[in-house]
Amino acid sequence: MKFTALNKKSHFENLRKEEFCFADKGVKVFVKENTVGTNRLGISISSKHANAVNRNRFKRRIKEAVRGLETELNLDILVEGSSKAAKLKLIEIINILTRHPLL
Repeated sequence: MKFTALNKKSHFENLRKEEFCFADKGVKVFVKENTVGTNRLGISISSKHANAVNRNRFKRRIKEAVRGLETELNLDILVEGSSKAAKLKLIEIINILTRHPLL
């Protein structure tokens, strides 16, 4: 799946609703269908939960996991991580993402 950045505060706020959420192992995945015509990805992990190296590693793993997904819908995907999430392996992240009903 190809994607562009989800970078507006209003987009993040629209996705952060319980109806679009799936949470497991410190990772919250929010997915909603959009009308833009392209897939958009947003990643959020606080500096309180991990240092810069672990935050960037988490972001790289999320991007790699999303690239491997196959879907015909145009989706907005927001992934939020905690301190546990920064230590997850790629295969664990893929398993979490694929368990979301829209993915």
